[in-house]
Amino acid sequence: MNELQKAILQTLAYADVFDYPLKKEEICQFLLSDIRYGILDISKALKRVPQVSQQDAFYFLGGRAKIVALRKNREEWSRNKLKIAQRVTRWLRIVPTIKMVTVTGALAMLNSDKEDDIDLLIIASKNRLWLTRFLTVLLVELVANRRRPGDKDVEDKICLNMFLDEDHLEIPEKEQDLFSAHEVCQLKPIWSKDNVYQEFITQNQWYQKFLPSWKP
Repeated sequence: MNELQKAILQTLAYADVFDYPLKKEEICQFLLSDIRYGILDISKALKRVPQVSQQDAFYFLGGRAKIVALRKNREEWSRNKLKIAQRVTRWLRIVPTIKMVTVTGALAMLNSDKEDDIDLLIIASKNRLWLTRFLTVLLVELVANRRRPGDKDVEDKICLNMFLDEDHLEIPEKEQDLFSAHEVCQLKPIWSKDNVYQEFITQNQWYQKFLPSWKP
């Protein structure tokens, strides 16, 4: 098995932890390798890795075909959750100190279970983090179901997962690992202004140590 084949196997194994089969383009984008490979290289290598199976357009570890149907179901559930997130974001846009609203975690990859909540990351104006947090919590309480500590039923509730100041966008060094690199690359802005999303990616270039093939 050559280095590319090993990298493909490792990439699919990591995705399998989240019950998430990958399309060929996703393998290319999230490949766990220091070397960048083109889609044609990926296509050829996939045919030579016996531990990998394919169904429809998805690739996964042998014996794990059931996660293809699961991904399709999760995509449908996630699209419904995104509609809720978009509706809430339309309200959040009236808060003048909010610079960006994004979905994170499984929902950003359309991989949420039906009973999951909706994780949002909010970026606030410089030196307005606590004011933004206060106004955001107040507004979400009025227009949506907000997840609170201790909630057992969290389906479709808004979880204000993280707040960042626009002058402090870099993920702390102690948290810079493969999981966080995926979080950075996968987050999906619902609304942003003043090029904040681009600045967020720029300040988190460390992701390239883990996912060098990913591009915004």
